[in-house]
Amino acid sequence: MRYFVAVAEEQSFGGAARRLRISQPPLSLQIKALERELGVRLFDRNTRRVMLTDSGRAFLERARVILEEVERAKETAKGAERGLLGKLEVGFVSSATLSLLPPAIRLFRERFGGVELELRELTSAQQIDALYNGETRVGLVRLPLRAPGIHLEPVFEERLVVALPSGHPLEALDRVSLEAIADLPLIFFTRQLIPGLHAQIIELFQRVGAFPNVAQHAVHLQTIVGLVASGVGISILPSSAMRVRREGIVYLPLDEDDATSWLGLAWVEGDDSVLVENFVSIVREVAQSEAPREFSQAQD
Repeated sequence: MRYFVAVAEEQSFGGAARRLRISQPPLSLQIKALERELGVRLFDRNTRRVMLTDSGRAFLERARVILEEVERAKETAKGAERGLLGKLEVGFVSSATLSLLPPAIRLFRERFGGVELELRELTSAQQIDALYNGETRVGLVRLPLRAPGIHLEPVFEERLVVALPSGHPLEALDRVSLEAIADLPLIFFTRQLIPGLHAQIIELFQRVGAFPNVAQHAVHLQTIVGLVASGVGISILPSSAMRVRREGIVYLPLDEDDATSWLGLAWVEGDDSVLVENFVSIVREVAQSEAPREFSQAQD
């Protein structure tokens, strides 16, 4: 097809014909072979010149379009190989929108603007299912988690804080102990959907010989914050929750040195996609820059 287009686009078909006969017999044979394959004449030939037939002109028009698409496809393939083009499905827990996700998306788009990000808000458990099913390629999850075949990497550590309704007797404290909240009604994450943080909070209460007095289960962080502000109960949350500005709620540090929660990256083991690799690198970079100032910024 390329040789046909090259000949057809010559300014002088007569010159092309002479070159075909004299200097490029293989090219002339290729065009004749193409005519036999198509079952049509592409050129009218005589001793003085070569002209395109109606069939030749129609074929030339489509051939040009096809060759342009081939060139674009080549560039697309090269861009995809470098992670500069394509589509990446990313899952995230709601709390990630208050810490890593926004700066990570901005930086990723600055560096890889040709990649389309499809973002899906999912709980940690839902993200594992989505990775298994191929619905997402990488995600920001709340650790700890167990998921065979899924690579889990902690990237961002947050302090745990106690969310109290305004006017609560504990509001006057600088820090809140586990003993002080052991019997208070608690708004708790759903275990099936956020198993790691659920188990972690259970373990904290067990340190003081207590079990959470669950008043309400909820999934999304913003829902929990709203319920706390309504006086339904207190909650234990990652410190990024402090960036949810809402009247009627106060956040205090939990008085346990190891009371922290990790955001982590999750992707299928063995997935060596450059798109995934680039997104993971961006999140790691953002996590390193955000971590030292995470708690102080949340209080601003």
